[in-house]
Amino acid sequence: MGLRVRTGLCSWWRRRWGRRGAAPLGPVLEAMVGAAYEQRRPIPEALAREAAEAGDPRGMTVHGIGLAHRGAYAEAARWLGRAIEAGDTQAMVVLGTLYMDLGRLGEAERHLRRAADSGHPGARAALHQLRARRNGAGS
Repeated sequence: MGLRVRTGLCSWWRRRWGRRGAAPLGPVLEAMVGAAYEQRRPIPEALAREAAEAGDPRGMTVHGIGLAHRGAYAEAARWLGRAIEAGDTQAMVVLGTLYMDLGRLGEAERHLRRAADSGHPGARAALHQLRARRNGAGS
């Protein structure tokens, strides 16, 4: 019985703190970040920053996306890079797409290829767009 409790505590700890030691988000913020991440629902920048600063990889990605939307590209790239370091494949696609939009195609390809190699289906589509852009077919 003691082993069961310990195993349960370990899995709870991993879920709540992650492998990087992220602070747990409150249930409301966690739900908002989850909806923003999964369903692309915007949330206020202050809440996204709070989740990102707490070390939540999805929060870092959501915050990076929001920063990019308002034109803070360098800060967006930093947060997306941190999300990638925390293991978020979606952040690789977002950062690759950001670099593609900025015309930094080599950097875009590096991130998109890494995400595609990890099995992310959106990365393959983005790589196709990148190739089209390089061949003059994209805008």
